[in-house]
Amino acid sequence: MSRLSINKAPSLVGVVLAALLLAAPVHAETKTGDTWHFQIATYGWLSGQKGTLATLPGLPAADVDIDFYDDILGNINGSFALIGEARKGRVGVVTDISYSDIEDDDATPGPLFSTLTSRTKTWIASMAGFYRMIEQDGAFLDGMAGLRYWSVDSSLKLGAGILPARESSHREDWLDPIVGLKGLMPLGASKFFVSGSLVLGGFGVGSDFMWDGSINLGYQWTAAFATTIGYRYLDVDYDEDDFLYDVSQDGLVLGLSWRF
Repeated sequence: MSRLSINKAPSLVGVVLAALLLAAPVHAETKTGDTWHFQIATYGWLSGQKGTLATLPGLPAADVDIDFYDDILGNINGSFALIGEARKGRVGVVTDISYSDIEDDDATPGPLFSTLTSRTKTWIASMAGFYRMIEQDGAFLDGMAGLRYWSVDSSLKLGAGILPARESSHREDWLDPIVGLKGLMPLGASKFFVSGSLVLGGFGVGSDFMWDGSINLGYQWTAAFATTIGYRYLDVDYDEDDFLYDVSQDGLVLGLSWRF
């Protein structure tokens, strides 16, 4: 599904790339110095989930289809995310830790089972070094490379039909290499700005392939404090033994950030 879903959402990739590549003029230069710059951000991700899960050996994989705008507050059991960044001159490091707990309960189309309940608890922890390629007049573009750790706890419950009820759960952990871009561009002389990121990873090392794109509109209330609203799309294809996690998550992102 992941390769197909990339084709389904090319517009997001284009928008994110355009925002990042337009973040600053080609000949912009970054001021160097010995000062450390820090940023901490927290955000909530109201995401839906679509894809294919398999944790029951011998049975077909189960399809999950939860739109983020369709009773999403009833499907999200928990969501948390925190980003930390430190930069000195052109180089820095960024970490991103997020957790989501999404559950869906629906009827099945066949007579073998009556209902299907799927629940996925996902921890994602990323760490990457970055290099500030471009910076001018508050706009910047960073190139980054690092690692992303996944911990996915997936459970499926099948209600009794012709066959008796069945339940299975599986936890899988893996590590993906990642590369990407992140950037920010002020909107004229206003306090509004556009920010975004695009991360690619896996490449057959952990997952077969994953990509993660976001685009945000923000407002800089003070020199230190900003708020953002945006959209994030995450797609991952992981298949190992009897465990299949071929899933995309997308939805609204609401964030707060502090610089010091």
